[in-house]
Amino acid sequence: MIDWPSSLINEIVKGRCVFFIGSGVSANSKDANSDSPPTWGTFLSMASALVSDKNKKVQIEKLIEEKKFLVALQAINDNCDQADYYSFLNNSFNKNYQPSELHHYIYKLDARIVITTNFDKIYQSLCYSYPGSGPAFKVIDYTSYDLADEIRSDTRLIINAHGSINNISNMIFTKSEYHKAKRNHPYFYEVLKAIFLTNTILFIGCGLEDPDIMLLLEDVKIYGNSNKHHYALTLKGDKNEFLINDWIKTYNIRTLEYEPNHGALVTEIKNLLELVDEERAALVTTI
Repeated sequence: MIDWPSSLINEIVKGRCVFFIGSGVSANSKDANSDSPPTWGTFLSMASALVSDKNKKVQIEKLIEEKKFLVALQAINDNCDQADYYSFLNNSFNKNYQPSELHHYIYKLDARIVITTNFDKIYQSLCYSYPGSGPAFKVIDYTSYDLADEIRSDTRLIINAHGSINNISNMIFTKSEYHKAKRNHPYFYEVLKAIFLTNTILFIGCGLEDPDIMLLLEDVKIYGNSNKHHYALTLKGDKNEFLINDWIKTYNIRTLEYEPNHGALVTEIKNLLELVDEERAALVTTI
């Protein structure tokens, strides 16, 4: 079991923790056919079938094996029919996936800001449909100029950092799309950096391969207070120890490892929720 840091629990209770959820969270969901949204590696392996040139396909598959995902996807995008590519994206992410237990526990932890690089709409659908008189939510993406104003409001925010399947043309997926987004929407990335500077980030189900996010965290590490860590949940033994050391030194990200498999993540987040609820209850009794 994860020995959850008391400082992280306190940050969540005080509303100073931002959740960053990745494809590992969506992977817990199922549709009517028991299919789950694809993770990065699975998506790319399936997408490589869109490339008809056998030699190029072999090279792309090698890039996927080497986990050079952005380069691989750019190559797929450049060497397949665009109509087929858009159809593949839609079929992969625009399904009626049902929220999993993990989504419900994340919701109940009640972070005011949740950032996601997922294209599906699973978590936001849960937030809008949750029974009872819960807090109001707004969903905004990297094209919005209202992010700073929304942060200063009482509204819960879901930030689609890479866009969503609702607007395929604005999805950030390839290297060229990353560069275009940074060039056309620098305001968003400056506000995102401010969020990282002033909050504790908990990465859930993220591989931490996103170059934009890691560059922002590197800047935050340089200019911010390194005594307060960000946290990433990882499967024990899944990450190279030198990579883990680099995360703490370069990005100030401390890893919290769970075991024995990815399914244990649900149990660990449930345990975190119980600890957070206990502290919230204790806080109420002292007021």
